[in-house]
Amino acid sequence: MKLMRMISTVLPRRLLINSAAIFGGEAIARLATALMALVVARFYGMDALGNYGYALALASVLLIVPDFGLHLFAVRELSSSPQQLPEVFWNVHWLKFALTVAVTAFAMCFGAWGITDRERRVVFYILVLRVLLQSFSHAAMAVFKALERMHYIALQQSVNSAVTAVWVAGSLVMGVPLHLLVAGLVVGQLAETLIGWNILGRLLSSSHFTRWDGKALRRMAAASFPFGVTAILLALNLRIDILVLSHYVSSRILGQFNAAAWFVVAMFLCASLLMSVLFPRLSRVLAEPGGLGSDYIRSLVKNVLMFAAVGSLLLWSAAPGLIRVFFGPDFAPAAHILRILSPALPLVFLNTIFFYVFAAARRRFVCLGTLSAGIGVGTLLSVYLSSHHGAAGAATADVAREFIMSGAYLCFLIQGNHARFAGVALLKVFGVATALLLVSVRLAGMFHFHFMWLAAWMFFVLMGTLVTLGFPRIREWQLLTDDRL
Repeated sequence: MKLMRMISTVLPRRLLINSAAIFGGEAIARLATALMALVVARFYGMDALGNYGYALALASVLLIVPDFGLHLFAVRELSSSPQQLPEVFWNVHWLKFALTVAVTAFAMCFGAWGITDRERRVVFYILVLRVLLQSFSHAAMAVFKALERMHYIALQQSVNSAVTAVWVAGSLVMGVPLHLLVAGLVVGQLAETLIGWNILGRLLSSSHFTRWDGKALRRMAAASFPFGVTAILLALNLRIDILVLSHYVSSRILGQFNAAAWFVVAMFLCASLLMSVLFPRLSRVLAEPGGLGSDYIRSLVKNVLMFAAVGSLLLWSAAPGLIRVFFGPDFAPAAHILRILSPALPLVFLNTIFFYVFAAARRRFVCLGTLSAGIGVGTLLSVYLSSHHGAAGAATADVAREFIMSGAYLCFLIQGNHARFAGVALLKVFGVATALLLVSVRLAGMFHFHFMWLAAWMFFVLMGTLVTLGFPRIREWQLLTDDRL
């Protein structure tokens, strides 16, 4: 009982339920995509995983086009003014219909003229169909998030994963081709979308139907446009390495890189899930005057960075075993790539949090400018390093890109007086850690320590964060989870 009282003090009941629902539901939903990648790797081989990974990377970027910041806009508006539900919901969908037509036309043309491999092209078409359904499902989820009814999201995603898992099991029994196996994602997504619309039908009666309103649509499009462009850049930032690398290596090597990059994507998804729960609360805190917003951001950044750094160190040390367990012994070379990518993991987590922080603070162009600069520099590095060093070069470019973006976000955090002390402290930590990295690289060349300097960099970031910002405290967790905010 004492333990339960402590938990209820740190995690209020509503937040605990919402967090469990959103994390559980999203984890189950992401399990479907993760399961598909693992099944493709183990039963169809590295070439198939390379084709699937390329098609998934491109489709993931296209998903953002019909979303285009509309869902983030809807959550922000409805969380503060639930009475706007009918107007916001229907206008979001009027814009979404137009964007969906554009995505469909582009996908058909690009698949016919831009993808020569037949298997890769068919898988791409299937995944595009899936993301179009997913976009409409996300619109329903945005309403549920704003109203803090996360259990509906968990229900949708649980059904999605269950249907997909049954399809995958049946496909393996029958030994179907790759494209029919991947079609299970479409079937599961269709079930998820229909359930969401069924629930929304109870919240939105026919009398609340809102017709096309040009003035309201222009206002919504203007408010969502920076978010939309930024979200596209965010998705492109996560997948640019695969899209660039595919031009320089075979599908087999691309499959190995996909196996390692799978962990980076998982880290990004964890950060996104966390901020999906905290974003409505963060928006309210930053909208109020006073220093509470700075304290909230400081606690969030400090605790998350510590846990992400510890996780990255563990991942670095266990990379060979993890690759073997998840993807099989044939993917053993991917452990080398994963160890190069490991320093990017805490940076990906941190940059995702900064994206939501500046979005909640209504500083959209900070996200837009930082992502644009990061992708621009990262793409040039990726092209150069991938063409000369293959998958290892692409992984190195990923780390450099995320590091540059973290530095830029920290500078804006200081400039905007959002948790200024934490921003200055982390800039110093990253600066000294990078200096240590350069020395370690030199020592690695002299004494053949190989990847030890990567672990040294992550360890120093962890220790520097503890020294400058202190150990995690219960009152910081209480602030992050305070149900009154």
